[in-house]
Amino acid sequence: MSITILLQFIEFFLEKMLSDQSIDRRWLVRTYDENKVLLVSDLHLGFDVEWYRRGLWTKKPSWSLEIIQSLRNDVLKVNPSHLIICGDLEHHFRIRRKKEGENSHIIIPEEVQSSILHNFQTQILEIPDLDVILVQGENDVSLYQQLEDECQIVSSEGISFFDNQLGIFHGQLPPYKEIVFASEIIVGHLHPEIELKDDLQIRHKFPVFLQLQLPREDLFPLFQFPFELDEIGMVDMVSITILPTYNHFLSGYVMNIIGGGKKLHKPYPILRSILHHPNAQVKMTDGIDIGLLTDI
Repeated sequence: MSITILLQFIEFFLEKMLSDQSIDRRWLVRTYDENKVLLVSDLHLGFDVEWYRRGLWTKKPSWSLEIIQSLRNDVLKVNPSHLIICGDLEHHFRIRRKKEGENSHIIIPEEVQSSILHNFQTQILEIPDLDVILVQGENDVSLYQQLEDECQIVSSEGISFFDNQLGIFHGQLPPYKEIVFASEIIVGHLHPEIELKDDLQIRHKFPVFLQLQLPREDLFPLFQFPFELDEIGMVDMVSITILPTYNHFLSGYVMNIIGGGKKLHKPYPILRSILHHPNAQVKMTDGIDIGLLTDI
């Protein structure tokens, strides 16, 4: 075998190996009786506008439409009965004014909003036999008002589904108390990531799922709920998962600091106890379990 052929073979093998490992599944699938549920969070449709205002790319929502197309592909691949978006379907942002020193709330331009809305309606809401449920996040203002007649809208404090097997809330506000009694709890809002450093001291960020198993009674102090007499002593376990942002153009909140330090996570008071919990596990979007967050 000539050197040229050998090099071509090695190049082909490496490309194949890398492509097989480049799975990026920023969603979860759960099954409850005959219901298959696809869970995603934090699409932030319209984020293109902020980047354009800061001098990047284009004011046209080309990247937002790509996110919608990606979601459609995942829905058709998974073929769920329900699609649950756990908050922040849309993206609003603030720019600090230097003179006043205040944050100015920027609304997505109407023509961009119309394009995003139309694509979401035709690409997602018109998929046959699909129930779409939208949990409201802190960024969700205008699109949800226009979609309330076409899908189920849930407040940020959340709701439980399927005989309380699944509890959903966004994460910037405490959940309704009924969420505590769900078999599994899914949260968004945080865009969890980890940062790792290679041998060349180059830092790499990876979106992750943050997962936690803990006794149900621990949820009361975790979410700052008072105990009730008949609820003390619950020792069954509950699973909590914080989803990464579905939008692969966006960065997230780094869970770890290289060298064993910890962030204070001041902007996320509701989720702070979860982030510092010694049982918090990290799972990559390609399915690889990293282990305990405290060990990273």
